[in-house]
Amino acid sequence: MNLKELYEIFYPSKAQPSLSLWAGERKYYSKKDFFEKAFPMELRWLNKKLWDDKARRSRFFTDSTAEKRYVSALKAYILQNPMVISRMEGKCGQILKEKIVPERINRIFFQLAKREKISFSPVLRQYFIDERKGVLNEQWGNVLAFLILYILFPEEVNQLYMFYLYSKEKILEPVTQEQEKLDRSLFQYEFPPDMSLQKPKEWMTHTWVIKNVGRTIWEERSFVCICPPDWLDEENRKIEMPTLVYPGDTVFLTVRFRAPNLPGDYSLRWRMANRAGGLMFPQRVGLGLHFTVQEKEDEEEDGENNYQVVEETPAVPATLLAGDTYVHSWIIENTGTVTWENYFCKCINGEACGYSRKELQIPMKKKIRPGERIGIQIEFVTPPIEGCYRLLWRIMKNGEQSAFGKERYLEVTLNLI
Repeated sequence: MNLKELYEIFYPSKAQPSLSLWAGERKYYSKKDFFEKAFPMELRWLNKKLWDDKARRSRFFTDSTAEKRYVSALKAYILQNPMVISRMEGKCGQILKEKIVPERINRIFFQLAKREKISFSPVLRQYFIDERKGVLNEQWGNVLAFLILYILFPEEVNQLYMFYLYSKEKILEPVTQEQEKLDRSLFQYEFPPDMSLQKPKEWMTHTWVIKNVGRTIWEERSFVCICPPDWLDEENRKIEMPTLVYPGDTVFLTVRFRAPNLPGDYSLRWRMANRAGGLMFPQRVGLGLHFTVQEKEDEEEDGENNYQVVEETPAVPATLLAGDTYVHSWIIENTGTVTWENYFCKCINGEACGYSRKELQIPMKKKIRPGERIGIQIEFVTPPIEGCYRLLWRIMKNGEQSAFGKERYLEVTLNLI
C-alpha cells in the first residue's frame, strides 16, 4: 500500500461513486493539497524540495521508499518530537470535518488491516478500536494520520505511537496541567524574522526571546538542536541559558553560524532541556529556524529597467493573530526607460507556509510605461503558528524570470501572536 492508494480511498474516481466514504458533498483536494493539509509545516520542511518538485512529489505519493532520506529524517523527528503526531491528527481531522459514513470507513479500515497484516500493540489497539463494539473510535483524523504513518513506517508504527501515547498521557494528566502552571515558557519574538534568504557560506545570526511565565526557577537549562545536521558546528547544537532564570525573567537565545554551501531550503529546531538533558515541554514545537540558501549569482543592475516604492501600507511590521486575514499594498513607480509588459508579483518563499500557487502570484497591469505608477495588493491568511515571518515578493516577467536584480524584494514582516 502507498500514499497514492490511500488518497484514492478518500477520493475515488468518478466512475466509482459508490466507494465514497463521504455522506454527502465534500471539499475536493488534489493529492498535493491533501497531503500538504495532512503534514504539519515542520514535517514538510524536512525536505521542502520534495514538496516543491512535482515529479519528486508524485514518486513519493506512489512509492514512499523513493525518498528514503526524507522518510529517515521524518522518523527521527517524530521520535524526538512525538507530539507532532497530535498536530498531524488535528490537521487530518480538518480534512475529514465533513461527515464520514462510519460503516464504510470501518469496513475499509479492517479490510486494510487484514490485507496488510497490521500488527497493533495492545495500547495502540485500545487507542483506535472500541473492543466491546468491535468498531473504530470515531476520531477520523486520528485514523487517517495512523494510515499515513503506517504506510511510511510499516515496521516502526507501534514504536512511534508508543512514544506519542506515553507523552500524551503525561501531558493530559491533571497533575501535569498543574505543573504547566508552575513551569511554563512563552515565546516573545525573534529577530531577524524567520524564513530568510542567505548566500552560501554567509554568516547567520538569529536570536529568540522567551520569558519564564511560570512559577519555577529554571536552573542550568539549555536548548538542544533536534537531529542536528552535519554542517552545524557543535557550539550551536546546544544553546546555553543563564544558570538561574527566575519567574518573569526574559532570556535572549542566540545562534551564529555559517550557512551551508549547497543551495536549498533548511530547517533547524531547538528544544528546552533540563540539567540532565531531558527535554522539557513536549507539547511545544520549540524554537524553529527556516532559511533558504540561494545559488551564487553575478548580476549587475539594469539602469534602464528600474522601480521605486512610493508608498507602502502598512508601513511597519504588523502584529496580529496567527490564522488571521492580512492585507498589504504597495504603490510602485516605473523609474526606468523600459515599458513593463506582462510583469507580475510573486512571493518566492511563501510555499513554506503552505500557501497555494495562486495565493503567491499577483498579476499587474498589462503595460506599465516609464513614469507610471501602479498599486499592488496582496491578501492572505497568516500562518497558523505564532512567530515572526518574513515573506519576500519579487517582480517577475514572462518565463518566471526576475525582472530586476534578484537581491531586490518587496518585503512583508509579520509578528504573529
